Amino acid sequence: MKSILIASLSVLTYQVVAFDHNAAAEWAESCAYGCAECPDDESCTCTYFTTHALEHGSWGYGLEGTCANLWSNFKADKYSGWSHVSNNEADVQEGFAVIMNNGNGGDASHCCVGTGKGKVSCHNPGHKDVPPSTTWYSGGYINAIWGFTSDINAKEKEKEMEIVTNNSTILTDTAISCSPFQSDACNCVSYARDRQNDLPGGLVTCDDKKHASNSNTAKAGCVMFRTGDPEYCHATYVTKVSGGNVYYDQANVS
Repeated sequence: MKSILIASLSVLTYQVVAFDHNAAAEWAESCAYGCAECPDDESCTCTYFTTHALEHGSWGYGLEGTCANLWSNFKADKYSGWSHVSNNEADVQEGFAVIMNNGNGGDASHCCVGTGKGKVSCHNPGHKDVPPSTTWYSGGYINAIWGFTSDINAKEKEKEMEIVTNNSTILTDTAISCSPFQSDACNCVSYARDRQNDLPGGLVTCDDKKHASNSNTAKAGCVMFRTGDPEYCHATYVTKVSGGNVYYDQANVS
């Protein structure tokens, strides 16, 4: 662990984009039985309805025509920031995408949007704030529930990564071991990414890291770049900030 005293800071912006679960859910509730954007079942199928709702939450991937395609794209990781949550009805939350076998058309034959804990709203046919199991025929089930990665465990908490560029006075100098982490962790950036999974790729030179920086305030959980190394800007992972001192872990130092 190292303790450093912040001297001067040089930063630019990198921000993890949040998804607005509430906005997606509110639109789905308001349009479950038809609205200007989705007036009827013929012109607005369940998947158009679902992706319309997600667009209101600013997911940014446009509209999808079939539930099977939507599910396939989720599984292929085409929607950055979204992860499989479970197949359990009780795990549905606001703004989650719910892929279902409707008991009649096979897997991925129906899609809905989470509008509360264990509740969905749908189109074709319209349902508002009901358990997913009430929207399918006998024999139906949930194929998969997908949620925005940053908010799976607590939708109210937006996860923000801060990357700090720093010139500092080193107070102690003890390198940590790489062994508990992945095999690439003896590279300082790879180690920092093991600790903070939202760290973007392409961080090789000091210029790369300066362009990714977004804050002049270090805090636990952020990645800090030290500009004392003008070629590479050594990457560290901040564990604590206390009394003007920044404490951090790092790899690939002697």
